[in-house]
Amino acid sequence: MDRQAAVCFGCHQEQRAENSRPFHHPVEGNLMNCASCHSPHGSANDFELRRVSLNDTCYTCHAEKRGPYLWEHAPVTEDCSNCHVPHGSSQPALLAMRAPLLCQQCHSQAGHPSLAYGPGSLPGAGQPSAYLVAGSCLNCHSQVHGSNHPSGSKLTR
Repeated sequence: MDRQAAVCFGCHQEQRAENSRPFHHPVEGNLMNCASCHSPHGSANDFELRRVSLNDTCYTCHAEKRGPYLWEHAPVTEDCSNCHVPHGSSQPALLAMRAPLLCQQCHSQAGHPSLAYGPGSLPGAGQPSAYLVAGSCLNCHSQVHGSNHPSGSKLTR
């Protein structure tokens, strides 16, 4: 572990625990350290961030998520932490929880079931309910950060 991270984790035990989860930023591999995002000597920004907002901080490394997009997913432009845990998670991509549970925090199940009821219960009747396994909502709605495709209003393209 980076010496700087060891010093920070001496006081920030919760962040140390999050960083030890299966999915975390590469602090242990020395590809980044706490100062990559936080200013150790203070900042006027929330959480001592180096950038003005959490999103601006994330976009420093994840510029491809920034947009602008023709079809934007509102939670993305609002705050990355609506869906992601910044220091570490038990879910891939630092997600707070897996789909469909994550998606259903904002999106209703009504009229678009995300639970497998059997063949014929989904759009394209007769299709097996396997479309809901694995990636769940992401099987169809793959562009969750936003889409520039002219027919991408459902974030499918």
